[in-house]
Amino acid sequence: MSFVISVSGSRRVWLVLLLAPVALFSDTLVQKNPPVRPADADSPILIWDIDLKQTLPRNFRTTDNPLKANKGDQLPASNGLADLHASGSGEFTADNLKFVLAQAHGPVTVFDLRQETHIFVNGLPISWFATKDWANVGRTQSEIEADEAARVQSLKPGSEIAVRPGEAIKKAETASATPQPVIVEQASTERELVEANHAAYVRLTVTDHARPLNEEVDRFILAVRALPENGWAHFHCEAGRGRTTTFMVLYDMLRNAVRVPMEDIVRRQQLLGYDYDVLRPAAPGDWRAPYTDDRIAFVRAFYNYVHANPNGRRSERALLRRDSPESFGAGGEGS
Repeated sequence: MSFVISVSGSRRVWLVLLLAPVALFSDTLVQKNPPVRPADADSPILIWDIDLKQTLPRNFRTTDNPLKANKGDQLPASNGLADLHASGSGEFTADNLKFVLAQAHGPVTVFDLRQETHIFVNGLPISWFATKDWANVGRTQSEIEADEAARVQSLKPGSEIAVRPGEAIKKAETASATPQPVIVEQASTERELVEANHAAYVRLTVTDHARPLNEEVDRFILAVRALPENGWAHFHCEAGRGRTTTFMVLYDMLRNAVRVPMEDIVRRQQLLGYDYDVLRPAAPGDWRAPYTDDRIAFVRAFYNYVHANPNGRRSERALLRRDSPESFGAGGEGS
């Protein structure tokens, strides 16, 4: 649905503000190198998403953590960081989730950033892996979540599955990728697990190693606006590095771009996020280089957008600069 408004003066501005969709990032930047679904996407391998010996989620951090730089390095600005009330990690187990929730202050919303099909069996996370973790490229969020729900329904108590170690499969170490038989006692989607622990759940199906699609960014902005006052946001992908750090940077920008330079936001999330720098180019010859370049351009464009439009909401000044009649495309609810 589109709104076309042609009213003179301030009345025109206020009508636009009332009727315009809440998120209007979607046409600011074209993805130059879209991922392509791999040949083995229809025959993915079932893997563990964690090291079964781990006791905490990988790469867990919170924005309450103190910033620590190498000796002699200057720390980035910390304005607004502690007020973010956010954390990030890799995929968790059912027990890990209780730990994550215990670190939070206030009602928690879990942002699941994974595009790949994943569920929980006996409280442990498993997923279906194809080359580059791109089995679901081109599928919609509703298709992915429907697939996950169907897989959960198919895993009846007492049934047996064979799960391989994820790290070995991803490194093509076939000798160490012996499948482990697992008797299913209980299966659930991540949404079911999170909501059973009295937290809110938001799914954003972001392709691993790539920038988020524009529609996912718009949905992210909407979800952030819907967070409860004094709420806590927990972001996670599979390993807790690329997608997690990217979205913690975006969240920090939404909240703080008007008062903190982009480089400081990126640097402080790098320090919190185990040295993952969302503006660092890939090494020469790395297959991820074109996708990394796309992400770098996206992050810069997003900062510029939210710096001009705090919280992703177009300002009255921005609306006044547009020629009438005002036209805004579909993609959100009225603000």
